[in-house]
Amino acid sequence: MKAPSVRAVVIACVMFIGSLAGMPAGAAQTAEDLEREVRETLRDERDLRRIEVSVQGSEATLTGIVESFWVKHRAIERALDVDGIETVASELELPEPEDDNDLAQEVARVVQRYPHYTIWDFINGRVQDGNVQLAGWVTPDRDKSGDLFERVAKIEGVQDVQSTIETLSTSQSDRRLRRSIMRQLARNTHFERLARMPNPPFHIVIDNGIVLLVGYVQGQIELIEMQRIVGQTQGVLRVENRLQTLR
Repeated sequence: MKAPSVRAVVIACVMFIGSLAGMPAGAAQTAEDLEREVRETLRDERDLRRIEVSVQGSEATLTGIVESFWVKHRAIERALDVDGIETVASELELPEPEDDNDLAQEVARVVQRYPHYTIWDFINGRVQDGNVQLAGWVTPDRDKSGDLFERVAKIEGVQDVQSTIETLSTSQSDRRLRRSIMRQLARNTHFERLARMPNPPFHIVIDNGIVLLVGYVQGQIELIEMQRIVGQTQGVLRVENRLQTLR
């Protein structure tokens, strides 16, 4: 068989390169391709299967009725996970918001019943028109911030959740301070019962040796005693006492 001439090989290469240049960049996905991929990823979760999807360019629009803000949040997250989707426009509808006072009480109940919410964590927040704002501090032994966001987002009637919860230092010295303070509280007649409660009325937030006292104690004697115990614990650099008394 006769070998092709150099000129024929060059022409063949030019033709091949030219055909590649004519292809869509990155085997570009059409809007229909992206729409199909978003639908498929939403189908992985039962609560997301009824959501309608449309795609224009790199933006996906989600429409439909969902049962909670958590479902809405998950739908947006899943859509953004699809390669080629850069933005998501949400037209998802939620149930009408509850009365803000009732909703605030439910948020407080959910936080207090979180099994990993301890004396060393503190969460506060506010509710306005169904929109919940969470703030505070949590210890770093697990993703408490993420857990609490999910639990609050699942409350019926919540329209949005904004969280600025901070995770405290992983410092070993802070861990030792918590153990030392707990031992002293457990031996103190004013606090021995309260210190063993899963969610006592007061909280002790420790971050890099700085201690914040928040919540409630029975009276002025308990307030002074708490200040003394914490302030005299070796390793404590400063105490900010925001405790309030019940009488």
